[in-house]
Amino acid sequence: MSGDRLARVLAYIADDAAGRGASVSSQTACDAAVRLIDVSGAQVTLMNSPDRGESRYSTDLIGGRLEELRFALGEGPCADAFRSGVPVLVEELDSGQNHRRWPMFVPAALDAGARAVFAFPLRSGAIRTGALVLHRKRIGPLTAEQVADSLVIADVILSLLLDELTRVRVGLPVDGVPMSRGEIHQATGMVSVQLGVGVEEALVRLRAHAFANERPVIDVARDVVARRLRLNPADASDPSSGD
Repeated sequence: MSGDRLARVLAYIADDAAGRGASVSSQTACDAAVRLIDVSGAQVTLMNSPDRGESRYSTDLIGGRLEELRFALGEGPCADAFRSGVPVLVEELDSGQNHRRWPMFVPAALDAGARAVFAFPLRSGAIRTGALVLHRKRIGPLTAEQVADSLVIADVILSLLLDELTRVRVGLPVDGVPMSRGEIHQATGMVSVQLGVGVEEALVRLRAHAFANERPVIDVARDVVARRLRLNPADASDPSSGD
């Protein structure tokens, strides 16, 4: 994954959420994906097998219907992406090949209004936990740039989801209070774009500012994400200790 691409996508997600008065979460990242990738809708499913799992979030009714079909039929791009661990990109759902591949899913998905479907597995190494499914109401492929951005968004959504699920497990609030790791990722991406540096250097700058001002890194990250703080290019980039 390109550091510059990650920084750009993180900054877009943060800006998109802020523009709507929301905090960054797996849901707002899913909403941002619709605009960044230029699709009609997006949906995130948590899964432990191709025919089991639950919808985490859908931006529209079509996305919700596609997930219902995946659950009921055990077939379709989402199920195949989870099973294979690689993206399944269907630029024209209504083709003979796809009718043969998913004989029950395709007619029902077309009836729901989908014409193209792009499924990206949520995975960490060999472990697969679900899929991000994008759809369009028109036929046509994603560009290479859109595919690359979608892969990054899937990774970001997975990270945010894991943070949110961890908070639920330990009884902490989720809405409006993202876990530290997610906030630091977001702030790092924003600093990278603002200062024109790579994500590794941006993280060093973030830590350096926190050290110089005797503040926890997470507090500085929250200020950056909330736009209460913008780092100066002259900020030290070599902190003498971690947090």
